[in-house]
Amino acid sequence: MKKMKKTLMYVAFMGLLISCGSKKPVVQNYQGQFPQTAPSTNPFGGETYSMPTFEPDTEDFFAASGIAEGPRQRMDVLQQEALTNAQNVIRQKMKHAYQGMISDYSNYMGINANSDAAIKVERGGNQIIDVVVNETMARDVKFSGVDDKGHVTCFVGIRIYKKSIADKIADQISKDDELKLRFNEDQYRKYMQEKFKEYKESQNK
Repeated sequence: MKKMKKTLMYVAFMGLLISCGSKKPVVQNYQGQFPQTAPSTNPFGGETYSMPTFEPDTEDFFAASGIAEGPRQRMDVLQQEALTNAQNVIRQKMKHAYQGMISDYSNYMGINANSDAAIKVERGGNQIIDVVVNETMARDVKFSGVDDKGHVTCFVGIRIYKKSIADKIADQISKDDELKLRFNEDQYRKYMQEKFKEYKESQNK
């Protein structure tokens, strides 16, 4: 009887071992986290970002941030779209600042803001702004992690030196004989630099 009990206990113990051994261990990844809770991954490796690095306008720079979202396979396209978005934002701010400067300068100099000369100055300045903005390259590029749809978000930051754009506009104006007679170039350049320096995005709000 005792021998039979020992045999039954041995069989039960072996069955338990076999049963436990047949279970496959749960595989973990993403540094020990389970797949369903895995974080998104950065396509370039390293840190991921969910928000852009926002840079406000300063006394020295106009600044803007652009955003674009799409498939991770088109990251080159997304970066260009985000850059274009940022360029459109900064162009709008710069033209707003320039238009306000022209109005203030015309009042200061006693010039009719609707005169041909004033309109020509505004048009010429806007053309220079377009050229400068279109040539502006990204200085800060970040990609978010890949979401469950395989998409990433690209954030691009750009900025333009205020004194540089003011000088380029003044240089262009000085080349026009008619405008040279109607406007004091040195005073115009100084006034524009000061007004650009004072301009902050918050003034639009």
